[in-house]
Amino acid sequence: MPKFQIIFFTIVATILLLWFVSAVVSRIFVRRSIRRMLQSVGQTPLPSFSSDLVRNLPVAVQRYLHYALKDGQPNIRYAILKQRATFRHRPDSPWMTVKATEYLSGMEPGFVWDAVLRHNAAWWRTAKLSYVNGEGHGHIKLFGAITLQEFDGPETDRSMLFRALSEQVWLPTGLLPVRTLRWEHVDDMTARAIIADGKHRVEALFTINGIGEIDRISTRHKYRDHKSGFEQQDFTMLCREWHEVEGVMIPTEVRFVWNTPKGDFEYGIFTVTHAEYYYK
Repeated sequence: MPKFQIIFFTIVATILLLWFVSAVVSRIFVRRSIRRMLQSVGQTPLPSFSSDLVRNLPVAVQRYLHYALKDGQPNIRYAILKQRATFRHRPDSPWMTVKATEYLSGMEPGFVWDAVLRHNAAWWRTAKLSYVNGEGHGHIKLFGAITLQEFDGPETDRSMLFRALSEQVWLPTGLLPVRTLRWEHVDDMTARAIIADGKHRVEALFTINGIGEIDRISTRHKYRDHKSGFEQQDFTMLCREWHEVEGVMIPTEVRFVWNTPKGDFEYGIFTVTHAEYYYK
């Protein structure tokens, strides 16, 4: 075999080996985050749902919880969710398909979102977003190995804490008031949720219709990544397609919208294809 072919195949083999090692190491870190999140879920038993638990809450929240939960519903410690989605970064960006698994705590604030984003069969990226033990983190890796973006710091902490709060719509007992979460009355259709975790504090408005479904969750405590860094941006999550899953009512579709000065930009449509709840 000519020398240049030996050199060429050696370089290709080295690149493939480095990619494989990097991808394996990345998966190890994701699995470690999931394990840490599950270990952080509180063990303290909480009472099953009843009218007595919510009688002092804002009327809109009472309406929602009575709609989403049946009397006697035990507290859910955590959930594992399977999701499919379409997603784009900018209004002029192409839509990507997303397949994800999310591990979501119903006790202390926490989640790990583990996803694959595909433009096509040959062009894909992995993404991990998390909030574990009071810290937000995220990364995007080309072909699961090459880091394209990594997120941490105060903006990520607050954005991920908001996500941990808003996605409790998929784990309704997590929206009962606890040490970290309290509710304030706004009007008969709206309530403000305030979640505090260590030095982090996030507020969100929940708009709840007459049936008891959460129509939208909006906040100013979320940050959008730009080339120049993170910028605080108004955000709305729209909740649609409510169905009963394992005895609780959840929205099986949510839409993510940036509310910009130039108008609303819908950038993600997420569908829950499977939800599994864990009580112990």
